[in-house]
This record gives sequence, C-alpha cells and structure tokens, in this order.
Amino acid sequence: MIRSRWLLIPFLFSVLLADTGMSQEEAAAVSSERDGAAQITLANGEKLTIQKEPGQVGVREPKKAPNGSVGWLAEYKVEGVSYPVAGTLIIWRAGRTIQRFPTEQSFYSWTFYSQGKQVAYHVGPLHGELKSHCELHDATSGRLISCGMEILNPEVTGPLGPKA
Repeated sequence: MIRSRWLLIPFLFSVLLADTGMSQEEAAAVSSERDGAAQITLANGEKLTIQKEPGQVGVREPKKAPNGSVGWLAEYKVEGVSYPVAGTLIIWRAGRTIQRFPTEQSFYSWTFYSQGKQVAYHVGPLHGELKSHCELHDATSGRLISCGMEILNPEVTGPLGPKA
C-alpha cells in the first residue's frame, strides 16, 4: 500500500504539470533585437537569436502560426532609399529556419495560411504599383501553389486592397 502511494506522486505531478499543448521547442513569440536580428522566445521562456541574413538591418511583421511556426520579413538598407525595405520572408519551425522567400522587389504584406502549412504574400515595386503580384507557397518545401497578378486602378485600390 505504501509503495503504491509513492508511485502515485510522480503520476500526480505529471498530470498537474501537464504540457499545455506547446512543445518546449515551439516558438511562443518572435521579435527584433536592437541590431536587427530576429529573437525567438520558446514556450519554456528560452530566447534564441537567429543569425541575420547578409545585409539585414531589421525585422518587420513577425507572426506566429497555429502549428508553432513563426515568420518575419527581413529588412535591408537599399541605396537611394531612406528607409529599410522588406526583401526576404523567413519561416522558422522546431529549432531551425525551414524556408526563405526572397523577392527582387518589396514585400507589402504576408500571412500564414492553412494552419501554418502555407504562406501567402504580396510583393511589388517600392513606388507606383500598377500591378499586384501575390503568391501562395508550401511553407516547408517552398513549392509554389498559386500566383496571380491583377492590374490595379490606383484611384480605387491601394497596395493591400480597396481604399476605404
């Protein structure tokens, strides 16, 4: 009887301290460090600094997906432009960068789709966008699933959709 009680104690601790559905390797948040590197905070509170891309000066639009992936836009200094330009979408999951999506133009917006299995983004030139280019990719393999381009009427549509 006494022996069975001692076996019950570890069981109770495991139930009381049960995992909340988030693995210790799963990202809880992503933010930018002062030097422009991405910092990922894991579920256990540990912070990881992700090595910057060559020429990277900042992080913009950090997001977390339901599957534990995180992503952000890496910003770069571009000659002749007074502000940083988002040039690469980076996706991180389970301790490593799983995909990079670079563009020769600039990212306007991006989001996770299908619970984090896919990413959708909108790219175009820095100024004077007359065409909207959007792509949907598999987040792990990078495979292009769908893309589209639409001619915009600048009087009616802004870079992210209809003007209010």
